[in-house]
Amino acid sequence: MKRFLVILVSISCSIMYFQGCALFQNISSMKEVQFRIGSVSGVSIGGVNVRGKSKVTDFSVSETIALANRVASKSLPLSLTVNIEARNPNESVQGNGISMNGIATLRSMEWRLLIDGVPTISGVIQGPITLPAGGETVMIPITTEFNLFSVFEERGYAGMAKLAFALANPGSTDISLTLDAKPHIETFMGPINYPERILIFKKEFN
Repeated sequence: MKRFLVILVSISCSIMYFQGCALFQNISSMKEVQFRIGSVSGVSIGGVNVRGKSKVTDFSVSETIALANRVASKSLPLSLTVNIEARNPNESVQGNGISMNGIATLRSMEWRLLIDGVPTISGVIQGPITLPAGGETVMIPITTEFNLFSVFEERGYAGMAKLAFALANPGSTDISLTLDAKPHIETFMGPINYPERILIFKKEFN
């Protein structure tokens, strides 16, 4: 009887050992959640929607007067929504007595918006935001506003308007849009720790 118990305990320990090894492998192979800028929407300057406009003369008379008043007071707010796409490449894992759902949760993300490499405005995305396993894309909108004069005054009114046109009409001109970010991700197995801040661009997931 004692010998049987010893064998049973040994088998149980072996199973736990191999399960622990499998669990360790799954933890060590956890992939970082990927981000990219999917699109930009709701672009306006001084409260005037610039979608479909490509030059200053595209403004109506009333819009031109309203913007002229803004320029005179050096208050030309740029409003826009940057739509971030997040993708969780981790898969759900089952087997050897182990079950991991692979779901990740964005608890928060500190961000700073750079336009043409120039820092503009910063903020924090507050979660929780669920990021399903298997590579499904989740859209995270960041709606923000800042005074163009505080950052791009040297470009003049025409230059600031041109910048807004480029943001509202992607592909019309070259302009770089980047988010300098620090995500805080939680998973079923614990946090995903990014070694440093990441740069989120418009084209590919990174």
